[in-house]
Amino acid sequence: MRVVAVIPVYNEGERIGEVVRKTLSYVDEVVVVNDGSSDGSGEIAERAGARVVSLSRNTGKANALRQGFSAAGECDVVVTLDGDLQHLPEEIPALLRKIEEGCDLVIGSRFLSGKLSMPPQRRFSNLVTSTIISLLTGRRITDPQSGFRAIRASKLRLLKLRAERYAIEHIMILEAVKKGLKVCEVPVSAVYGDEKSHIKPLRDTLSVAYYILRFVVGGGR
Repeated sequence: MRVVAVIPVYNEGERIGEVVRKTLSYVDEVVVVNDGSSDGSGEIAERAGARVVSLSRNTGKANALRQGFSAAGECDVVVTLDGDLQHLPEEIPALLRKIEEGCDLVIGSRFLSGKLSMPPQRRFSNLVTSTIISLLTGRRITDPQSGFRAIRASKLRLLKLRAERYAIEHIMILEAVKKGLKVCEVPVSAVYGDEKSHIKPLRDTLSVAYYILRFVVGGGR
């Protein structure tokens, strides 16, 4: 099973080298999408062993992921994780085991581990979107905002992923369920340190709501 990790990066020069080196212990290749960073993130990732796709300006997480998916090439599974060490690469095997057990999309849920210290604003935002996604899909999704995932490459190619910024993670779930994919969650850790979050809770929650509404009104197109 050939596994490619896709990591979108924006100004994570302090951590991306370590993320790449650790991730390479569990996957066949790491593709880092340098989303207009100005701190040398791309060069650091390349020296650490990643194949780097560089964008001339910051375009947002959704576009960076789409670029990474296109660059992943022929593989069996695509893993996504963030470049700030909030996701632990050593937990990648837990996601891959669920793929081997028959899941098509596996979400690493920070809420299933019982050891979460998420900032209150982000916890509230996740609760809101979790409730909406769970109602729309008819199944309990505890962490729709998690960017730590594994998906069968053959199934990923079926998804249009028409959303921007952090809404792409929610639309991925809705599209997957609509197309009959088996969606699973596994417990993962979440490490919150002194990293600077690029998430703007109010704006991004409203953006997510907009893309979900557009998906529903458009019949999932």
